[in-house]
Amino acid sequence: MKNFKGKMIKGIVFTIVTLLFTLPSVQAKEEVEIFSWWSSGGELAGLHAIIDVYQKRYPGIEVVNAAIGGGDGTNMKTVLETRMLSGEPPDTFQVWGGAGVINDHVIPGRMEPLDWLYEDMRLYELFPQSVIDTVSYQGKPYVVPVNIHRGNNLWFRPDRLAKVGYTEPPGTWKEMWVLAEKLKKAGIPAFVYNSSKGQAFHSLYYFLVGSMDSRAYLGLFDGSGGWDGPGVTKALERFNKILDYTWDDYQTLNYSESQDRFILESDLTPAMWMMGDWAWGNFKAKKKTDKIRWGTIPGHQNKYVWICDSFGLPKNAPNRTNAIAFLQVIGSRAGQDAFNPNKGSIPARTDGDVKLYDEYLSTAMKWWTTQELIPFIGGLAKQSFVTDASNIGFNFINHRNVARFQKELVQAAQDAGYQP
Repeated sequence: MKNFKGKMIKGIVFTIVTLLFTLPSVQAKEEVEIFSWWSSGGELAGLHAIIDVYQKRYPGIEVVNAAIGGGDGTNMKTVLETRMLSGEPPDTFQVWGGAGVINDHVIPGRMEPLDWLYEDMRLYELFPQSVIDTVSYQGKPYVVPVNIHRGNNLWFRPDRLAKVGYTEPPGTWKEMWVLAEKLKKAGIPAFVYNSSKGQAFHSLYYFLVGSMDSRAYLGLFDGSGGWDGPGVTKALERFNKILDYTWDDYQTLNYSESQDRFILESDLTPAMWMMGDWAWGNFKAKKKTDKIRWGTIPGHQNKYVWICDSFGLPKNAPNRTNAIAFLQVIGSRAGQDAFNPNKGSIPARTDGDVKLYDEYLSTAMKWWTTQELIPFIGGLAKQSFVTDASNIGFNFINHRNVARFQKELVQAAQDAGYQP
């Protein structure tokens, strides 16, 4: 009887195990979640273009576009930090290549190194050394740049400059103030300005780079220079002065409203705008490039202040294989040449097909290989400093106290470990 019961139990167990292995398995849905702040204009068009490349290569994988809009990714970065800390990362996410991602995610051990991918795709040969150095930690790269933006452009309206007898902006600040005064007397705002933190943040490095040599600028972030120095003072004084030559209501305008005033026709149309070439993608999206040209911010001659939008591989990415496939696409020539003409940026790779790019972007591609490459603040500084500097700059456009502005920046640099 005992033998019979034992055989019966063994038979039942065998049957159950057999059924478990022979029943059709339920396949998990194939997808990849892409986290970014690209939600409108040229940036969204570029994202759609690169997703198209991905889906043609991997038609069975659904792309989950988890974009969260907001200037310079402020809103997206807040949500990302929460997810990374809780151990629920997206499969891949957009970030500026440089100190921000290294300090916030690489050093805490949240990211996988990508040296093997760089070797497989020959990216060590195809990216400039300045880019590789900026996106690496302890000799290994941790993100793949999909593009390069030139952050230090001076866009101008020839029709507005012609009202006061100019064909293009001058090359020095002394001459620029003369032009600004003439425009003001003619009732024309000289410069675009608005109350966004992004405008304040980018304006900071426009004036820093234009008011000191490159070594002094870089020294602000490696401890060899001081934020209390005369070069910073000069930069902040120039920052303050342009606010005398913009709209009276600049403190109430957001980024989009100020951009619309620049590209539309009215008495409020300004002559110039210091802004990165992501603006070009928006000009293209709105079909307003015919009235806009590009020049050089005074003090920025032969300087290319670069920004790279990049993606990395979080540890414990839910769909790791699919995320790697996305990194391979954005690092490829086909992916970068699909993305960048729409975004208003150029490939990080040096072998992009120049025939695919318009007049401005092909010019930027030439500058990329001939001008001095200087990382912008977001590539040099911790995210904590970027946040502090954005808030301090935003407050400055309301109180306009240069001494207070500099004192607060010194404190932020001390908090970040850039100044004793």
